[in-house]
Amino acid sequence: MLMPAAVLIMLLLGAITVDLTAVRLGQRELIAAAGDAANDAATLGIDQGVLRAGGGTVIDASRAEHAVIASLDAKGLLDDLAAPPSVTLTPDGTVEVRLIRRVPYIFAKALPGLDDAVVVRGTGAARLVVD
Repeated sequence: MLMPAAVLIMLLLGAITVDLTAVRLGQRELIAAAGDAANDAATLGIDQGVLRAGGGTVIDASRAEHAVIASLDAKGLLDDLAAPPSVTLTPDGTVEVRLIRRVPYIFAKALPGLDDAVVVRGTGAARLVVD
């Protein structure tokens, strides 16, 4: 008589595992996208006028933000974000990109009283090094 209950418990544990795996995958995708966007911003955000004038590599904030938007749009993640991407330029030339996204659950949506998604955050940073 306990076999149907054991099967139900195993299905429930399997559903929890799938949901947590989907959330972790969504977070890893977001971290990778933030890193890629930061890398694009560090390379495409260089102020060409300063570079050609011999002033070194200075990152233009506007160009860096446009590079981040283009990178996220190319990956198809721009519409999935819960907030606009945050692009921060540090004095040492590092570009840091922070992203926030809601990752939907697969099975937990069927349970009453639970959220249908969880908010995940991803951060990536890149710095252009010129030899």
